[in-house]
Amino acid sequence: MSEERSRIWEAVRAGEKLTGELVIDCHTHMGPWKDFHIPRPWAEGMVFAMDTCGIDLAASAPHAGIGPAEELGNEQIRQAVEDYPGRFLGYCSLNPHRPEAAIRGELDKHVLRGNLKAIKLHPSIHAYPVTGERYRPVWEFANEHSVPVLVHTWEGDARCRPSLFAELGKQYPNVDMLLGHAGGTCGGMDESIEVAHKWERLYLDLTGSLLPRGMLERMVNGVGAERVLFGTDMPFVDGRPQIGYVACARIPDDSKRLIFGLNAKRIFRL
Repeated sequence: MSEERSRIWEAVRAGEKLTGELVIDCHTHMGPWKDFHIPRPWAEGMVFAMDTCGIDLAASAPHAGIGPAEELGNEQIRQAVEDYPGRFLGYCSLNPHRPEAAIRGELDKHVLRGNLKAIKLHPSIHAYPVTGERYRPVWEFANEHSVPVLVHTWEGDARCRPSLFAELGKQYPNVDMLLGHAGGTCGGMDESIEVAHKWERLYLDLTGSLLPRGMLERMVNGVGAERVLFGTDMPFVDGRPQIGYVACARIPDDSKRLIFGLNAKRIFRL
């Protein structure tokens, strides 16, 4: 174990926040959730949590946007980006059940002319397949403007299982696609690794309430540290364990730095 690696792990184990390391959380939300109470779920509370554990910037899609009200959610993150410069990167959330004109209107307003830098899709909540025709305007826009897209993925969900993204990658070669939760389960993570071999601009997102022991090392061995991104799902879940997953992993420090922030910096063009 190198002295530098020991410093990172010992600091996190001691409950200290990471300092001197770029940490970008590629997958967060904002606001309340219908199933349980979330303390301090808005931007101010999230910044407090980020400062506590050493997260520099959070890419966020508010719960309202991935649920019933994408226009409200997009406004919430737009305001957070404005109120907290340098702390939030905004996802433009889109609902495939809206008319195409409304979808393109949100993209024009918030991505082309606004301050949101990426797109968030949730085929599971919206009950519509990621490969469906109603998502075509989103993928065409992202491909034309080289906008990163984060998509919820889960093993066994016919609307968003990881294997669906091999064909999407071929159809839209200018898009960096982030596989949210990397398929969610052990099987889904293995499926994500397999599909990432078929298209080089697919990335595995570590976000989740549980990451089985050894799975991060398996991802790095399978696709390379350059294809894995740090994420927490804050404020939906506590972000501190996710920091621990990476900090204590049996991988080199250079790989940890890529995962913690350098990959996201490159993908989001920061």
